[in-house]
Amino acid sequence: MSAAILKKVRGRRAMWVAAVATLAGIGLTVPASAAVPPEVIIVDTFATRTATGAANVFFDFNVPAGSWTAEATITGRNNTAVASGLACTLLIISESSTNNSRTVASLGPNGQLASLAVVTARTVSTSGLVRLSCNATTTSNISIFNVSIMAMRVNSLTRVNLG
Repeated sequence: MSAAILKKVRGRRAMWVAAVATLAGIGLTVPASAAVPPEVIIVDTFATRTATGAANVFFDFNVPAGSWTAEATITGRNNTAVASGLACTLLIISESSTNNSRTVASLGPNGQLASLAVVTARTVSTSGLVRLSCNATTTSNISIFNVSIMAMRVNSLTRVNLG
């Protein structure tokens, strides 16, 4: 009988120690590396598109509901003998409105290159669209390539265990 009582006391003590350790934040807790990562959408294209005149060139994709931050980088090459501007706007379009950022690069003549980067953020209720829109001036011909767009959903909860 004394062996059965001793076994019962040890079992209760082990449960008590485990409960105290969990409450104190030590023991079997989830490490920071196990936190749920944000959802990330990466869109890359190396296909060249040409912006001529004032016509827009679009790159876009859908995103589900959530708070999103998007960033885009591109490279442009001027195919004319005259310096030109290349304007790119990154938009996150939701059901009710749009949030956007715009950047402009100047490209020298005769094949000179320029890189552009732009960032924007917006909360989307049900579904939305991330769109990169680029256009050149009316007299230019600019090749747009090395396009990379990344959209990251902001986590609503992140747990970090520093212990």
